[in-house]
Amino acid sequence: MKGRILVLLTAVVVLLVPAPGTALAGEVEWDGPSFDDVLETAKTENKHVFIDFYATWCGPCKQLDKVTYQDTKVSDYLNSIVAVKYDAEKDEGEVLAKRFRIRAYPTLVLLGPDGKEIDRHIGYLDPEDFMEVIKGYQDGVGTVAYYEDILKKTPGDKEALYELGVKHADAVRSKEAQAAFEKLLKIDPDTEYRADIYYQLGYVMYVDERYEDAIVYYDKLIAGYPDTKHHDEALQMEARVYYSLDQKDKCLEVYQVYLDRHPDDPGAMNGFAWFCAKRGFGFDQALPVALEAADLSDRDPGVLDTLAELYFAMGDYDHAIEVGQEALDKEPDDKYFQDQLEKYEQARRQAGR
Repeated sequence: MKGRILVLLTAVVVLLVPAPGTALAGEVEWDGPSFDDVLETAKTENKHVFIDFYATWCGPCKQLDKVTYQDTKVSDYLNSIVAVKYDAEKDEGEVLAKRFRIRAYPTLVLLGPDGKEIDRHIGYLDPEDFMEVIKGYQDGVGTVAYYEDILKKTPGDKEALYELGVKHADAVRSKEAQAAFEKLLKIDPDTEYRADIYYQLGYVMYVDERYEDAIVYYDKLIAGYPDTKHHDEALQMEARVYYSLDQKDKCLEVYQVYLDRHPDDPGAMNGFAWFCAKRGFGFDQALPVALEAADLSDRDPGVLDTLAELYFAMGDYDHAIEVGQEALDKEPDDKYFQDQLEKYEQARRQAGR
């Protein structure tokens, strides 16, 4: 098969070389790199396609590699179809992520042999859940079509309406998600899912660039559900919406409300600092927050990475290199931290320092 890439997921020393095209137990034989070749292989061999969209900094993505893909049942299943991984922030992976409207990592997508999407799952799955969910999609269980069939027989099935709404939201089909969720809210105004529904709708409206609609749902969630996890998530997302609307002062104001609710939480602080670093604004507010987060986290390498990225965005390459090196020293084998440090050093060289 053209372009095969073997990724070893076990830590044993192999003395015998397997025949080309075969995989060892606990080893996934990833196809690639060209997506056109992947689709051609699937069509020719009448096989489903599994796509793992990941990011190099994503913890749950790394956990899939370390745990799930090492499981023999999972690797055997993936080797029976066409499996491919794409860094969603690089090269063809970035192009495909936009095409598939990927909104979070990891996103695991199953296509039919015809190249059409069957369904997707967002987030980590342990080996048992992976087989139940992804293999279930191939068997027609838990998909959009699955829940639509239930609703044809029982139009008022609240659980099916909720799951269908989630499915459409995950795939960024905002109109379909809104229709399913609003129907559920009409049938059961006091549903236990109300806070989650508001969050789901706010998020899919944001991703679909329906910003004003997103604010409506986030405002409902923030006002009505102050004691839920979705309340804090809504504050962070509403800040993003205001940034997208180019209302940066309002963005920082909303984010500050979130930070005030978590005065000693390095994770909350880190999220805010990263947000500002990647968008190149709010440095006066973000830098002291990032510095405090680094100390509160006991110099956690992930938090240090954010501080380094913030210095980089500010053009302070000396401090970026210093902090980036500290993060790498804590995890010297981490390719992401290695690449980050090289980025900072290259920026300083280009600046003539």
